[in-house]
Amino acid sequence: MENLEPQALWAQFEQICRIPHPSGHLDALRTYIIRSAESAGFSADTDEAGNIRVLMPATQGWEHRAAEQQRDPQQVTTLQAHIDMVPQADADLMFNFQTDPLQLRLVDGKIMATRTTLGADNGIGVAAMLAIMSDPNLVHGPLEMLFTTDEEVGMKGVRGMKPGWLKGTRMLNLDAEQEGDLMVGCAGAVDLTATYRYRLESGIPEGDKAVLLTLSNLKGGHSGMDIHLGRGNACKLMVRFLKHAVVNYEARLAWLQGGGVRNAIPREASAVLTVPEEVVDELLDEVAYYADLFRYELRGIDSDVVFSASLTDDPESLLPEEVQDDILNSLEAAPDGVFRYVPDIPSVVETSSNLATIHMEHADGAGLCCVTILVRSMNEEMKRALASRVQSCFILGGARVQFSAAYPGWEQPLGGPLPKQIRQSYARLFGSDMKVNSVHCGLECGILHDLYPQMEMVSFGPTISHPHSPEESVEVASVDRFWRLLLDVI
Repeated sequence: MENLEPQALWAQFEQICRIPHPSGHLDALRTYIIRSAESAGFSADTDEAGNIRVLMPATQGWEHRAAEQQRDPQQVTTLQAHIDMVPQADADLMFNFQTDPLQLRLVDGKIMATRTTLGADNGIGVAAMLAIMSDPNLVHGPLEMLFTTDEEVGMKGVRGMKPGWLKGTRMLNLDAEQEGDLMVGCAGAVDLTATYRYRLESGIPEGDKAVLLTLSNLKGGHSGMDIHLGRGNACKLMVRFLKHAVVNYEARLAWLQGGGVRNAIPREASAVLTVPEEVVDELLDEVAYYADLFRYELRGIDSDVVFSASLTDDPESLLPEEVQDDILNSLEAAPDGVFRYVPDIPSVVETSSNLATIHMEHADGAGLCCVTILVRSMNEEMKRALASRVQSCFILGGARVQFSAAYPGWEQPLGGPLPKQIRQSYARLFGSDMKVNSVHCGLECGILHDLYPQMEMVSFGPTISHPHSPEESVEVASVDRFWRLLLDVI
């Protein structure tokens, strides 16, 4: 990556990738950022939520430049990015996101990691801020660097921020993922957790054999940015087959697991069930049929899906039939994917849901099944409506449903000076107009705008494809354009 431009940004990004930083494990990267600030001659302070703020005075002589450009020399620009990444790796890869550095590679003008997420979301934004902070020759007005924590797990950092801490009068969020688009709005969201508790049945029916089902090799992706692509949801596909097996082969469910994180489309799922020995061969043939069926249904979208079955050791216990049926029926009925497009902009997703994870824990005769679903919408009422529908599916199945981590959508009026300045800079630099857009995913701008309602906010960034999956990549040329625009704006 030594020959890539801008060199300062890429050097910082490469360093970030050497430091493990999945959500919830940010101490090492936080320390690196603070030491970088101190080495550059700036002080860094942190709040109770672990967010980092660095204040950078204006470059000497900026007041004269600002007056010439009719800007307020006292105006403080806040640059903001989150320091955590989503940890996703191929199922057969032995990789520990808490200890192992990412392995970067250049493929067709894009930077990727080797079989893991890259963390360009939001590592490129963090790297840009560090590069600015570390270069004494850059000319800029008063800057405030805000590095937030645990954005990918419910925006915990900005949720814990106190009003009045920031000094900025306008904010550049560097978490957008399409170069050339100026984001002035985002979807709000809410997490749902459906919990089943039950007593297990010891042993398995006489004459039954246990079968391990594994579904893998789906593309997954960001549950907001990629939800419109129609990619397969491993949890939904697995449940579809399990329901079929229960109805037609007297199957009994012992265990079910799927998905990884709340904001990624599930790529893998597995289950153990038992069936009468005399239908084992039929069941295995049915798995092969469904594997072909899934590949056909997802042709051109997710056609490399692998669905396989093999005999396995007998489980110690099974779910009671009525609990098994309730869980499978609720999971099958729960909405997943795009629910509604914006009525007057039919190309833009308005409301969606992602059945993200299924997790079972069994011990001492007791069972627990937790299901997480993430509902997103640009319309608060539609968000509530879809969340209520999902809630009803699980309540009817006997689950306890809790809502958490709700955050609002955000919309920045276009008439203010900040959007105008950025669009003018883009046109002057690149000879084309910057598109104004909204994004169907959460940005911290929603919560930050509630804390600082008078602060102008926009979001822009380089082109990042398929974040939250091992396919994640960032386009090298777009990073250079993003960097040039950022320097011009500050």
